[in-house]
This record gives sequence, structure tokens and C-alpha cells, in this order.
Amino acid sequence: MTPTTTSHALKVLLISKDELFVKEAENIIQSDSQFELVVPELVEENILQAVKIEQPDILLFDYRYFPLEETFDVIDDITILNPKTATLVVIPEEEVVNANKVILAGARAFLPYPFTRASLLNTLKRVHELNTRLVSSGDAVAGRAGVKQDKSVLVFSPKGGAGCSSVAVNLAIALFQATDEELLLVDGKHLFGDVGLMLNIKTANSIVDLIPHAGNLDESLVRQIVIRHTSGIQVLPSPFSASVAQPIRPDDLFKVITGLQKIFPVMVVDGGNYLNDNVVTLMDTLERVMLVITPDLASLRNARLFMDICRTLSYPREKILLVMNKVSGRNDVSMGEVEKVLRIKIFGVIPADENIALSSLNEGVPIITKRANHPISKAYKKLAENLLEVYGTSMLRVQGDIASDMLLKTSRLG
Repeated sequence: MTPTTTSHALKVLLISKDELFVKEAENIIQSDSQFELVVPELVEENILQAVKIEQPDILLFDYRYFPLEETFDVIDDITILNPKTATLVVIPEEEVVNANKVILAGARAFLPYPFTRASLLNTLKRVHELNTRLVSSGDAVAGRAGVKQDKSVLVFSPKGGAGCSSVAVNLAIALFQATDEELLLVDGKHLFGDVGLMLNIKTANSIVDLIPHAGNLDESLVRQIVIRHTSGIQVLPSPFSASVAQPIRPDDLFKVITGLQKIFPVMVVDGGNYLNDNVVTLMDTLERVMLVITPDLASLRNARLFMDICRTLSYPREKILLVMNKVSGRNDVSMGEVEKVLRIKIFGVIPADENIALSSLNEGVPIITKRANHPISKAYKKLAENLLEVYGTSMLRVQGDIASDMLLKTSRLG
């Protein structure tokens, strides 16, 4: 991943009683000028006070410091009282089975011990980057609560040919038809994007036009750049040339996407099939990731690897929505086998029909518009309905969390 850009060294507060662990972590962290290490002389009761005084960017916490149940309570307290501090918990390999409990307690990530120099440094950078984005996103959600609900999804496949762009385009139109809320479809493939082609949109406008204004995105400018499609959705196409797309950096992309979320209550982003820093940024920023696969072994293998990556990125399992595309029933890997291998329920199924898919692409008319009663169109409408149910539950939970967080802060801080 691209290193996080900071104007100062990231302060890491290390909490451990294990002298060997402390020495090992010290040697690694102090070898990288991006970090400033703090190792306080602590008694157990003073951890929260130490975090409050030091205000670290990252808390590197030894899982074995407290008895098990107390560990979860302490992580929870630190997260509530110090949301800008990213907690990274180091867990012995034999205890990794408890990693989910650590994440649910509020840690941004866990790291198995023993670790390598590269794994520790990369994870420290990653948790800080993720925490910064989530805090910013949380502030944005709190600011929008009661005004607009954030319904956003990234459509991605770890294997080419799965039909990501087709799913993104048809899903976007189905969502717009189901909600009648303003919807923005973004082509997140900055190289070789197909959204404009599929919608027969000819324009030089793209997300690149917004990058210079990333830090202060003006709605009037956005309205000039996005294109209204005949279906009613708004579209932000990919850049028209590779040279134009090159300067897009993850930090700028994050600012642009969060700015767009404040304007458009519903957003669908076509993430394509190549996992890079910008796609991870989109995954961090958007509420859900729709994982599109086809019923074959190669797609299933890549999906399993992708799920492993999502685990290392500390995404909750419910963030990923699995969609089976191009399902024919002939020689397909069974849905039961897919769910067993990926350990996730299938969220939606899109049937196969190569003839209509090809004619739709060549004509620049989405299937859901071309043949509204076709089985594929009905599948997209059902997918949109299911997604809206998820959004409704999610927003109730997020708004409840905001209220609960306020109550907790009030009660604990007095």
C-alpha cells in the first residue's frame, strides 16, 4: 500500500510486559523514521491515562497484558474515549481464534505474533490510514444524520470477465427506479473503464476534473462534471486517456468520494477487477463491497483470496455482499460449494444470457432498460431490493451507534 502522507512522525504507544516483545518491536519501529515510539513505565491501572496524555496515533497493544475478558473491556474503553487513536492488537498465533472478539471490542486490526519487520510496519501504516478514514467518514455520517442516508456500494471482482461493469450499471438503474433518490454511478476503473461505453455516453468529463478540488469539493462544480443519463441516473465516467488517469492518488480519491457522498444519497462505484491502492481506498470509504463472481473454479479461488485480504484489512464480514453472475446451471460450481468455500451466504444471483448481454453492450443500452421483464432485469431489481433492505438496517444501526456513543461518552466522562 502507498505510505500514508503525514507532516510528522506517527506516534506509537507500545503496551506490553514482555521484555522480548518490547525489544523486538522497538528495534523494528525505531528503524523507520515515519514512527516515533513511546514505551511508558506503566502499572495496569494507568493505561487509559497514558493514552490520554500521549495522544498516540497508534496504540500497539499486547494481547497478553491483561486477563482475557479484561483485555476486551480495556480495548473498548480506549476506543470510546480516544477514537482518533488506532488500536493494533498483537495476538500470539495460538490465540488468533479470538481475533474477531478483539475487532468487535474496537481494535482496528490484529497482528499475529511472531511477526516480521515488514508485516509490523505495513500493518501500523495501514491501521492509521484506515482509522483516519473511518473517523472522517464517521464525522460525515454524523453530520448527515437526519438529512441524507449514505447508500453506497463498490462493485468489484478479483477476476476479469465476471461482469462487474454490467452489474454496476444495471444495479445503479434498478436502485434509482426503486428509490427515486438521486443516484451517482462512478466508474472507478481509472484505466479502461467501460461505464461510459455501456451507457453510450460521450464526454471528456471524468473524476480527474474533481481531483484539483479534492479538499473543498463544490456542489456546483460537481453538477457541471457529472452527466445525466436518459435513465435518470447521474454518471461520472473514467478518464479518456491513460496519461490523464495516472495522477489520481488514494488521498485525493478519498476526499473526492467522501465529498460526493455528501451530495448524492445513493452511490454505486464500478471497481473493476484489479486490486490496487485506489480500489482499497474505495473499499474503505463506501459502505458495502459487492463481490461479483462467476460459478467457476478460477473465480472461486480468486474470491477466496480476496476474502482473506478483506480479513487482513479488518473489514467486518457483513460489509461484503456476494453476487453470483452469469449463472446458467450447466457445469456451474454449485452455490452450496461456493458458500462453503467462501464461508459467506450468496446475496444475489444473476442468470446468464450471452446473446442479450452482447447486444446490450454493442448498443449502449443496459439490459434493465432494453428488456425490463427479462429474467436478468428481474434479478437486478431483486438485488436492488435486497440492497435497500441492508441499507435500511445499516442506517438504523449507524444512527443508533451515534446516539449510543454520545451516551457512553457522557456517562464515562461525566
